[in-house]
Amino acid sequence: MSSTPIPVLQAEIVDDGLFCFDFGQLCTLLHCAPNEALAWVHYGVIQPQGSGPQHWRFRRIDLYRARLGQRLARDLELDMAGAALAVELLERLRS
Repeated sequence: MSSTPIPVLQAEIVDDGLFCFDFGQLCTLLHCAPNEALAWVHYGVIQPQGSGPQHWRFRRIDLYRARLGQRLARDLELDMAGAALAVELLERLRS
């Protein structure tokens, strides 16, 4: 039996108590290419803090929203724009 290595992620707790990921960690957690994560930013599904991809930090809610978008795109066969709209509408229903 061969053992599969378990990836180790580093994150930080910032002053306001939010758990943050950098861009590379977000891509790892989403199991996606950087271009897909950039598209989620472009469509407004996730909203990074920072001046550019090298300095971006993401909140837990960003990870949740991106994963929700991925599931909606996959399960409902939506393009990214449609999945982004669906995420926004679902968020409005929750509030």
